[in-house]
Amino acid sequence: MTINLKSNKGFTIADSGIAMLIAVLLATILNSIFYNVYLNVQESRRTATALNYSVDLFESIGQKDFQEITPTYSLFDIFPQSEIEEKGISDTDGTVTVNLKTYTMSVKIENYKNCDKIKIITLKVDYPVSRKNSESFELQRIKVEEEI
Repeated sequence: MTINLKSNKGFTIADSGIAMLIAVLLATILNSIFYNVYLNVQESRRTATALNYSVDLFESIGQKDFQEITPTYSLFDIFPQSEIEEKGISDTDGTVTVNLKTYTMSVKIENYKNCDKIKIITLKVDYPVSRKNSESFELQRIKVEEEI
């Protein structure tokens, strides 16, 4: 009578190694997916914030009288001084520029085709979306003098 001491139960070192390799590959893939999702959410958040700043500016301009809308007005009066890091006015074309943390907003207010009753407000917003890339967009609004 022979006694078999060898058992077929359990895992071998090769089985454990393959399982660990699969686990590391799966963790790497999941980490990459989560990181890309995080970057996309951050990019969307920055774009939404830039659009919110733009909407705030245009709503404020909409509430002002036509005579109050001047190149020196605009951004300085809308955003709290605590948010403004740097500001300046270009002498060449009357563009007002304000740096709000990571956003740079430029506003140009000009008469439409030498008409004193219509002003065109052009807003340009530059902002970073990642370490290497930045985006910008430009919006325009028309302000018309109301006659009573």
